[in-house]
Amino acid sequence: MVPFLRKIRKSLLAKSSLGRYALYAIGEILLVVVGILLALQINNWNEDRQRREIEMKTLRDLKVEFTENLNDALRVYEGNMGVYRATARLQQNAIAGRYAMQETDSLIFYMFDWFDYTPKPGASNNLINAGNLNLIRNEELRYLLTLWSGVEAELDDDEQLSISYSQNTIVPFLAAHYPISNLENYDFTLTHYDLKRTLHGMEALPERQAYDPETLLGDPVFMSHVSTKKMHAVHNAMECQRVVESCEEILELIENELLEQTKP
Repeated sequence: MVPFLRKIRKSLLAKSSLGRYALYAIGEILLVVVGILLALQINNWNEDRQRREIEMKTLRDLKVEFTENLNDALRVYEGNMGVYRATARLQQNAIAGRYAMQETDSLIFYMFDWFDYTPKPGASNNLINAGNLNLIRNEELRYLLTLWSGVEAELDDDEQLSISYSQNTIVPFLAAHYPISNLENYDFTLTHYDLKRTLHGMEALPERQAYDPETLLGDPVFMSHVSTKKMHAVHNAMECQRVVESCEEILELIENELLEQTKP
């Protein structure tokens, strides 16, 4: 193509056809410009394709991350609601004068227990820390991802307060006023993690120790601990519900983006 153009240019110069040569020169310039623009367009297409491939992988990673976060948030929400129901039942039993030892033990287990949400940081942290959030084209999804750390932090603040109170106040009180060994009958950790096969009979439970449920449920200090534990459970459940809703919103947007980008 280039030798052919050179021949035309020489022919025009030889014939001293200035007007035709000017037209030829303009045509040649336009041809070069078109070539450059075409090359730039192809380069842009390639870069855009690469960005979309990276975005798709990131979206898939985000889907895994927030699916795990949602499952753990649901676990913690249900756990806190269990604590709420158990502490409410203890209050009702104290008011109604119901002092059955076995039921009291099963409810006190929730006083002893606590739940801690454990986020699975991954693609979201990498995006934000590396300043690559603009890889995500969906504006609403980008906005929710920027808010995510704050949603988690609010739940964590409430949880740490509740856990500290349980560890530093409730457990010492129970140790001094109640046979904590009775709670082993309600700890299903061994069953849940299938550890009984590896402990070779070490899972044998101690005998239930006698105590006076009426005295315990009539103790105003203990009932104050019950009320505090109940309020902590409500606050944690509310914050956990926000985490659940955020995860569900994010996952819905991710799913929509993945479906949209796989359309022909």
